Amino acid sequence: MDVREIMIPSSKGGISASIHSSEKQSDRLAILCPGYLDSKDYGHLVKLAEELAEHGYTAVRFDPTGTWASAGDIADYNVTRYLEDIEDVVGFMFKEHGYKTILLGGHSLGGSVSILHAARDPRTSQVLGIMPSAERVSHDQQRKEWEESGVRISQRELVDGKGTRTFEVPFSYMEDRENYSVLEDVKKTRASIDLVAGELDDVVLPEEVQEIYEAANEPKKFVVLAGIDHDYRHNDMEIKTVNDKLLELLAA
Repeated sequence: MDVREIMIPSSKGGISASIHSSEKQSDRLAILCPGYLDSKDYGHLVKLAEELAEHGYTAVRFDPTGTWASAGDIADYNVTRYLEDIEDVVGFMFKEHGYKTILLGGHSLGGSVSILHAARDPRTSQVLGIMPSAERVSHDQQRKEWEESGVRISQRELVDGKGTRTFEVPFSYMEDRENYSVLEDVKKTRASIDLVAGELDDVVLPEEVQEIYEAANEPKKFVVLAGIDHDYRHNDMEIKTVNDKLLELLAA
């Protein structure tokens, strides 16, 4: 299996992406979207991309604009820009090869934007939502504190596990996020939808993922994984459990 590290052109200067390809050219494209402020190089996305490539997909994972290795400032990071990033990645990949199917998938926010983008791009064949949030707005108190301070400070672990990176996300992120509704857009999505929740997830509750499932059109599938929480990426055995189920759902 070959892995290419590239910068995909964008209006903000470039999107850092890793492309996993099998020896035989695939007609199936998978775009994997990281969660809120997460890196494309976190283990759960890397291993999922590897698994998808082994099962006949060309798999691409990328850092959204303004984060990690991609160009832009954190002020550029919002759902609108994220959706544009997906479009840039898909457009770039289609210039290289004419794919017959497109799988959009991701964890948490990555799953949510996959649904949002699928509602806007009829080329999408499959959506894979791993613990996607249905929330349109944040909790009132959290929103108020974010608005008053102007920024929300969040930390993410470095890929090598040696330290953290701090992001100061402006309140404009929240204002942009409030323009989108996963629950409304999933009703417009004609792609097949596979949704996975974690039994122990206290960030995106299983009931929230089920709400998205109930609003979605057929064909669709939904499963709750026992013993799995939101940050399963920290445990290799849990990553395997999740990825095995994802591949099972895609093959069904």
